[in-house]
Amino acid sequence: MAWYAHFASLHFRIPIPTFKNPLFGALGVKGSFRDWNEMSNLPSDELTTKLMETLIDSYKNSRIPVLEKSEIIKELKISESDFTILQRHFHNLLFTIRGNSQLQIDRDILLYERRMRHCTFNDVLQFFRGRKAAARRRRLIAILATQKKTNIPTIIIKSILDFGGKTDDGQLVKAVAAPWFDIMEMIKEDPESIYKIDCWDWEEIIAGAYKRQGFDEVILTPRSGDKGRDIVATRNDGCSIRIFDQVKAYKSGHLVPANDVRALVGVLSGAQNVSKGVITTTSYFAPKIESDDYIKPFLPYRLELKPKNVLLPWLQSLSESES
Repeated sequence: MAWYAHFASLHFRIPIPTFKNPLFGALGVKGSFRDWNEMSNLPSDELTTKLMETLIDSYKNSRIPVLEKSEIIKELKISESDFTILQRHFHNLLFTIRGNSQLQIDRDILLYERRMRHCTFNDVLQFFRGRKAAARRRRLIAILATQKKTNIPTIIIKSILDFGGKTDDGQLVKAVAAPWFDIMEMIKEDPESIYKIDCWDWEEIIAGAYKRQGFDEVILTPRSGDKGRDIVATRNDGCSIRIFDQVKAYKSGHLVPANDVRALVGVLSGAQNVSKGVITTTSYFAPKIESDDYIKPFLPYRLELKPKNVLLPWLQSLSESES
């Protein structure tokens, strides 16, 4: 065993080299070659700047904004494998690949020209990802605005949430999908866009919010025969809570009347398995509704009224949380 101990002591005295790649920056390797390979796959700011200059010049000086891959490789003085790294990070942001050898330059490339003095890899990624996200939200607004007229609810409705199985009360919500977050960003940028969202989609948005809030079981009830409940949310973390939520996707001038609230009070009184009822609305409630003789006794512990000015901050906080 003495020879093995001697060999091990020599092995751990071997100095670990620092690799330098002129395109992807210097990196001191302190662990494995895998660590170096992963980190070196980020293009340097210098290479990113040169790529942006090449794409901008080509877009401005060509009638057709298309570049051959070989031209990029030659201009940047990089290898095929280096280009693959650029493609991995910038494809569908700065350019798209046509066939096997052509790059279609994105039309937004000129918008970055004024930022070239501060060009970095991270800045380019954030700028173009932001542009693409904004474009998706604009398309989403248009789709949601026309959804009711064109009778295509299944396209959007199924994409807002991921569903699990079915129960006697309705469909189990498994998780929120990416479009839920896009809708939250859309609302953040334009709060009035809430009135362009279909009422059925609002039920899914609120169901997704309960899932984001950490409820163990969230059920979206059927569109008909829901027994006065749009969403049933249950939480079991030491003290079980079950909520019935009614969603009122109304225009700003359409106030929720007292009769609608009294109807939910009736549901709470009749059901034996509910802790609290919530009415969530994109509008507001009728004046003096909280002093109504049939409503006041239930506030705030058995009944909660969630108007627009409470709803939007609640949604925003859930969209930004890491749950």
